[in-house]
Amino acid sequence: MQVRLSINGVEITPWLSEGGYVLAPLLRQSRSIITLGGTEYRTEVVKHSVSVTLVELRDTTLQTIRSAISSPATVLFTDEEGRELTRTMYSSGLKAAAKTVRGGHTYFSGVSMTLEER
Repeated sequence: MQVRLSINGVEITPWLSEGGYVLAPLLRQSRSIITLGGTEYRTEVVKHSVSVTLVELRDTTLQTIRSAISSPATVLFTDEEGRELTRTMYSSGLKAAAKTVRGGHTYFSGVSMTLEER
């Protein structure tokens, strides 16, 4: 299945690492109702959570992606059934593990973030 990921109109798909797109259900409690008999009923709403890991990026590419991320952000992504969905999501922000300078260019590796549906 070909996945697609776009944050606020910036296409992230070309920089996804292999296995770097993990979609997981996120259960949120919507409300709780207690009947006169004392029984409590809870409704849960399933939201989407996307964990993203990117390949090694140049500093200019990382800055482009970083400028696209706001919280909340409009995210277009592929769900488990292959459908493209657009949702408003919160971002944990970009995290980069290592910085390398080669040939006068700065590269960042281990770049990751988590997006959670609002």
